[in-house]
Amino acid sequence: MKRNFWILILVLLPMLGSGQTLVHSQLLTKMMGAPNEGYQGMDIWRNYIVSCQNSGIATIYRYDGKEISRVGEAFHLASYDEHNHANVASFGRTFYDKHDKLPLLYISQAYMVPVNGKKDLLFVERINPDTQTSELVQTICFDDVNHLFGYALQWVIDNDRHFLYGYGNTVNNSDANNRHRIVKFRIPSIKESKDITLTEKDILENYLLEDTYKESFNPIGQGLFISNGLLYMPTGVGQEMFPSLLYVWDLKAKRMYDVVDLTKATSGELEDCSSYHDSLIIQGQNGLYKISFDKQNTKKFKIK
Repeated sequence: MKRNFWILILVLLPMLGSGQTLVHSQLLTKMMGAPNEGYQGMDIWRNYIVSCQNSGIATIYRYDGKEISRVGEAFHLASYDEHNHANVASFGRTFYDKHDKLPLLYISQAYMVPVNGKKDLLFVERINPDTQTSELVQTICFDDVNHLFGYALQWVIDNDRHFLYGYGNTVNNSDANNRHRIVKFRIPSIKESKDITLTEKDILENYLLEDTYKESFNPIGQGLFISNGLLYMPTGVGQEMFPSLLYVWDLKAKRMYDVVDLTKATSGELEDCSSYHDSLIIQGQNGLYKISFDKQNTKKFKIK
């Protein structure tokens, strides 16, 4: 992607409830995946960006901090299926083989009803960026017998502390009784089994954000990313009813660390996020955005 296609915007955005934060927003590229499928999960490993679309379609980009280019064409993941929403993508730190270029990628199915008797699946994909192929090496399922979650569970890996987190609605966004739950598990080893079922006995932590957070909070469930104990949750479509916000949750203190308004820094529906060095990369329907903060807040957000 040539530099003259980049848009560099410097905007001063209000930090909801906590003053102001200077945010630098750069549109890295318009999306270049398969046509007619919405963009969903995304994660970054070194110079590789893996962008997912509904049904389990992936597009790989290479990014060096300056230039970004697509690697090949969009291709079907091994978990490709009409019921795979591919809502969140999260790299682990486990390599299936020492020669692999990418660690295993965890992809949230995030489908609203059970498929073949199972719901809230997590697909573990081994992706080869050279051949544009993938292999499904493990499927993880949460057996939610007590209905802790409603519409769909989303999954994310905490690589710093080596845990697996689940996040989702207790009902759905349109229900007045809806709340937002976080559960924590150990990360199953791929040597254990190709099919893993987690139960409530496996939960290490289980709580509602509303237990401690009393402000208005009912986002459209989108992407998840963890860095230095902070859970980043982009949401919204840049409209008055659904503003584009970045919720940052402190997993240790169990409190809302910050809320950043990204409505002026991005456009369209926000889907997922990850990091490249000390910048946040956000995937939306309209493109990949690089979000960086002023020096004071770069240290505060601890992105790496």
